[in-house]
Amino acid sequence: MKPSIFNVIPSAILLVLLFLLTPSSALSVEVGDTLSEDLQKQLNIPKGQVGVVDFFASWCLSCAKEIPDIKKMIKQDSQHKMYVVGIDVDEELDEGIAFQKELAIDFPVINDVEQTIISEFSPIAMPALYYIIDNKIVGKHIGAVSNIDEKIINDLQKLGVEI
Repeated sequence: MKPSIFNVIPSAILLVLLFLLTPSSALSVEVGDTLSEDLQKQLNIPKGQVGVVDFFASWCLSCAKEIPDIKKMIKQDSQHKMYVVGIDVDEELDEGIAFQKELAIDFPVINDVEQTIISEFSPIAMPALYYIIDNKIVGKHIGAVSNIDEKIINDLQKLGVEI
């Protein structure tokens, strides 16, 4: 006996509802997760360095305040133990590039105009930082902090990385 369309439709509706009701955190990377090969290639964190992934956007005032401190921190890392990569999530490329120029960002930035990288991380707020060692997410910080450079250095020290 073939399944009736009336038997199949409720199952299909249930599957769609389950997908739609699944919390986004269940679909995103979390502390302890290993990055997908695609993310590893995109972020391009050199072997032996701690990755600091900084999500920011031109509309995020706290992001604009933190970036100068992050730049200062990078200059103080004389042993090159960390690799900072920015993820600009502006949907308009021109806005993102203008923001980067305005702040004279001199660390690598990926312009995530299609929102593919941020959708994998799904931070609940901006700015957002993720710490990565050997392609594994080992920590994160969500939200604004004054003296973010000190916060990052303290977080990395707790992970056993001396800067």
